[in-house]
Amino acid sequence: MTAEIAPPRLSDAPVTRTLGNGLVLHAVEARHAPVVSVWVWYQVGGRNEVPGTTGMSHFLEHMLFKGTPAHPKGDLDRLLARYGAVWNAFTSEDVTCYFETVPRERYPTALELEADRMHHALISPEETEAERTVIVSEREGYENDPSFLLGEELQAVAFSRHPYGQGVIGSKEEILLMPRDALYEHYRRFYAPSNAYVVLVGDDDARSMLDHAEAAFARLEAGAPASPLRAPEPAQHGERRVVVRRAGGAVPLVQVAFKSVSASDPLTPALQGVAVALGGSSGGSREAASGRSSRLYRALVGAGLATEVEASAGLNKDPYLFQVEATLRPGGDHRAVEARILEELDRLAGEEMSEEEFARVRKQLLAANAFPSDTVTGRAFRLGQLLSTGAAPSIGDWYARLSDVTSAEVRRAAAATFEELSRTVGWFVPVPSEPAA
Repeated sequence: MTAEIAPPRLSDAPVTRTLGNGLVLHAVEARHAPVVSVWVWYQVGGRNEVPGTTGMSHFLEHMLFKGTPAHPKGDLDRLLARYGAVWNAFTSEDVTCYFETVPRERYPTALELEADRMHHALISPEETEAERTVIVSEREGYENDPSFLLGEELQAVAFSRHPYGQGVIGSKEEILLMPRDALYEHYRRFYAPSNAYVVLVGDDDARSMLDHAEAAFARLEAGAPASPLRAPEPAQHGERRVVVRRAGGAVPLVQVAFKSVSASDPLTPALQGVAVALGGSSGGSREAASGRSSRLYRALVGAGLATEVEASAGLNKDPYLFQVEATLRPGGDHRAVEARILEELDRLAGEEMSEEEFARVRKQLLAANAFPSDTVTGRAFRLGQLLSTGAAPSIGDWYARLSDVTSAEVRRAAAATFEELSRTVGWFVPVPSEPAA
């Protein structure tokens, strides 16, 4: 089975160097395209915020594109566009990340640009007010998505203490009240070599890439390491429930979540297999992409109870959630869909899969993890994600751990996770719109 999917090579293990200011550099040689992907990962996200500052890391991500004294607003975009680069940024519960994939001869420039904004971002009051409007609009766009609305409420109910319950983008009210000076303080606290690492993947010798990165970043002051998180989530002692009602053309949803483990936990690879068995995979064959062979697809979509279904076991620094979501048909029965989901979860936890089913699940699991790493950008992202969460020290190591998962381990992981005491259930119920006055 595995012969059909080429595993990552041993050379995918990164060459690592730690600078005197604390910045850790990782480089992987990848010669199949004349480009280099540069990723800067900051150890700050939603988990580092407290009530009154939720959404601050995401707001700050936007502000890092507003210029420095050396590169005024728009300069970075013009330079990268001239080089034919691909670039972007994102904020998650755990990290904030910036990347550029550029022609090989231009990656030293990308490194210089990143080093510049690590320490010299302007974050002016005028640009802060202008961007505030943009982020509020982004927030309002998310609010048109029933999955986001229900997921945000479910996350808040599932976590009573840990900052994971606050989400990433923040509430509209806190976005509107976010002071510029607090944003700048957040920047000074977390955007420092001692709280970041750099991943480079591409068409150059690994040590040469490290040399270029060191030349760009070594002159920066270390900064103070971020304080460790002091809000662990206490044990949950019973099922929690939430119902969201919203007018408009929304579709009904059911979400079921269970407290899970951190990415570094030995159970994590098997939980990835649990997610594929239940919801399918987005990598590999057409069958895998649709998830039609998965248990929940057959039980819900195949039975006419839902139009879509998915299952996910995220990779996070701290214990997070295993989640299932089903999109019901208009007027669908939430109670029946929830009952069928729980029935399938119990069945997977109670008995091992057949050899035929496990072979299919394993193939999809490995494909989903091999194919996204086929591009230089995808490989750099995957390596950075594994490093940031503690899941694995390399893509090859992670692939090997997934390859070693057995059907018995999948069953045990399901049994350990799908417990009623750690369950949170959410329903999204559309309601009729009020007629216009």
